[in-house]
Amino acid sequence: MNNKVTVITGSTKGIGKSIAQRLAQEGASIVVNGRNPDKVDGVVEELKRIHDRVIGVPASVTSEEDCKRIIEKAIDSFGRIDVLINNAGVTRDRISYKMTIQEWDEVIETHLRGTFACTKYAVLSMRESETKGTIINMSSKSGMEGLAGQLNYSAAKAGINGLTRTLAKELQRIGIDVYAIAPVAETDMTRPVIEMLQKEADKQGKPLPIEWNMGSPDDVALLVSAILEQRPETGSIFSVNGEDIGRWKAPVHKPILHTSENSTDNAIFHSYTKKRGKNTY
Repeated sequence: MNNKVTVITGSTKGIGKSIAQRLAQEGASIVVNGRNPDKVDGVVEELKRIHDRVIGVPASVTSEEDCKRIIEKAIDSFGRIDVLINNAGVTRDRISYKMTIQEWDEVIETHLRGTFACTKYAVLSMRESETKGTIINMSSKSGMEGLAGQLNYSAAKAGINGLTRTLAKELQRIGIDVYAIAPVAETDMTRPVIEMLQKEADKQGKPLPIEWNMGSPDDVALLVSAILEQRPETGSIFSVNGEDIGRWKAPVHKPILHTSENSTDNAIFHSYTKKRGKNTY
């Protein structure tokens, strides 16, 4: 990572801050981002104890202009951008039928609009400078499987999965690799979810599901470092929880046949073919 210019959105705490610290230690030039100017300045000062190639850009990724400014500040300060890590995120958890449109919009705009806009301006810069860059997006298990009480967050993260795989196909020809990580780590964002699940488990007299025994933000930072070092197959989406890492496969389509072993699928097949045979339109 020596002198590689790395922009990390949402890097004043939690996973983003851990990534910034890890990559700074490995020699990267770091652009710190967050909405609170005081917190941005605080992290910049911490990282400058490692080296002085660190700047901060207070900005909200919900604004396209702010996303553009983050990338422009990186280029103005360091001449280029090599790595973009789209980490900024929020949660506004509520059961679907009680969720407000504001709670929906805030989560969707932060995760999807922010990831898209920052990526767009980073890619334009990488393309112009012919940089073989890397983009890493933060996804979630919620975006793979869904999680009750997180309709907005699950939808946003599912969108990021599609965005990651599509970008990988679009940008491979110009040498830009795109990945996503679905981390399980205890942070300010995930702690309320753990507490909610713990209450539900206690009500049912069951232990907290083992997958919610979480690793740390530092574990996520180590996986980011490994991906940047090894540059695996573009479009890959990884998971990390402590010492356990894995890879999420893209959804696989399986035809439903009249010989299906699944009785429900069999019933659907026969009902569909029967209705299709009676079609008159």
